[in-house]
Amino acid sequence: MEDGFVDQYSVNTDAGIGTVHSCRYSKQNKPVQNNDFLSCSMCINNGTIKLYGIFSGFNGGDYTARFVMNRLVYELFQENPITTNLLPYEVVAEFKRKFENTAERYLNANADALNERLIKLEDESEAGKNAVSEINQTIRQGTTALVVMIINQDLYVLNCGSSLALAMNSERVVQLNTNLHNKDNAVENQRLRKLGIDPDAVLNPTRAIGDLQRTHLYEETAAFKNAKGAPVISTPDVKHFMIDPSWRHIVLLSDGVVQNLKEVEVENIPMEVSIRLQEDHTLTSTAQALADSFARKHLDAYITMNDDKNCFISNHREEMTVIYVKLPETMEPEQFYETVDSAFSTMESTNQTMDDSCTTPYVDAVGFNSGENYNKMKRLLMKLKSK
Repeated sequence: MEDGFVDQYSVNTDAGIGTVHSCRYSKQNKPVQNNDFLSCSMCINNGTIKLYGIFSGFNGGDYTARFVMNRLVYELFQENPITTNLLPYEVVAEFKRKFENTAERYLNANADALNERLIKLEDESEAGKNAVSEINQTIRQGTTALVVMIINQDLYVLNCGSSLALAMNSERVVQLNTNLHNKDNAVENQRLRKLGIDPDAVLNPTRAIGDLQRTHLYEETAAFKNAKGAPVISTPDVKHFMIDPSWRHIVLLSDGVVQNLKEVEVENIPMEVSIRLQEDHTLTSTAQALADSFARKHLDAYITMNDDKNCFISNHREEMTVIYVKLPETMEPEQFYETVDSAFSTMESTNQTMDDSCTTPYVDAVGFNSGENYNKMKRLLMKLKSK
């Protein structure tokens, strides 16, 4: 049922997707492309609800990425669907719950493999060991997820992993998901330490769906044998924003984009995107131009760094996905918002879904002054939840 469910919905005409395959650089500094692409993405709409998402598979997780994407769409639009009747805090709670349902569905889909693995572990023959090895390759597959949902002028960001969502105009960039799930993040570092886990023993990402050896069988790993909980969890962060009338673009960047840019020591990724974003003839060509520019930057840095014996950049470049969304330049008057404290509004609608260890959101901005133009208007009327 999950496979191909996204295809039932029409594609949003306000967005384009750009991709770059992973590769290794040859001795002649030429990219040798890997033909496997583990990630998948979507830009779909269901009436008044628009959905954009990047699902970055890892450990061979192309099946996992497709499963999670399709199942989440089913949860959102078919299984007790999210509707425009819900208030923002209700949408936040439902968004998070449906993602967790998706993680549970994926675990159930692998129940037979886990049971077979348990049986084969008792078989010490060569055939038994080979069978366990094959199953391990399957259950190691995982995916991160970054999903943006727009309902009228409300924008919701769900993140489980290290992808990045940005809202932009010509003067500033707002980082919409500030808690990237990797061991370098202070929140995730603290979570791991509370579990009695050395963060250095954990490979990124620290949140994902799948990766069952680290989410459910972690005690088999020596470094996690005495851990109080799983090093990798599937709990997402969900945030609500009221769309600022000044925003012109939403840009979603996959884990691979973030990893590649960090490897070449880009300290301010939002600024990097702002500098490189040039609108092209089509939305797809704009997204592709961004992805290609990141690929060239990594290759150029690799060539330059290799000339410096004291520096090192991996000869492997991660696959990348970019989604570029063009927001309308005008909005209907009844959709505007009155002036409101945007920080309070965002926290009010997300506190119920955030971990106890979370910190106050940080906004990475370009050309950001007092924020007086941010969220100038608030919705004049909230629809009551239908009975």
